[in-house]
Amino acid sequence: MKVNSIILSAFFIVILIFCGFETMNSPIIQQKPDPNQLKDKGIGPIKALKLTAVDQKLADKGSDLFDSKCAPCHHIKDVNLGPALKGVTKNLAPEFIMNYLMNTSEMQKKNPYVQKLIGNWKTVPMMKDQKLKEKDARAVLEFLRTQQ
Repeated sequence: MKVNSIILSAFFIVILIFCGFETMNSPIIQQKPDPNQLKDKGIGPIKALKLTAVDQKLADKGSDLFDSKCAPCHHIKDVNLGPALKGVTKNLAPEFIMNYLMNTSEMQKKNPYVQKLIGNWKTVPMMKDQKLKEKDARAVLEFLRTQQ
């Protein structure tokens, strides 16, 4: 019984070390909008995007994509392995979000905001490149627009 307690305690210590203490409470994505950050379009093919009213059919497709591609690490309201994404569309330009979904690796290497985010979440493996096509990235963006 004592051995099981020691193993269980060691497991929880490893989890806390892996997840980090400070990083798990770092709401960098959910901070008040920074006008300069809202101007950052990211690095990728999306240079301008004009948004209209939410397209619920597209958002539903985006929800399915989010569940399969994003939800293993990101939740909407709660911190998971990565930051919670509620309100992300109020704090990041839509072009930025789409470019990150389509061009993850390059943005992780070159975009100052993404590098800052990586620094805040340094104990967590970074998002791998999902290689989403434009129409799929747009669907995920539309879903995120419904998550305010």
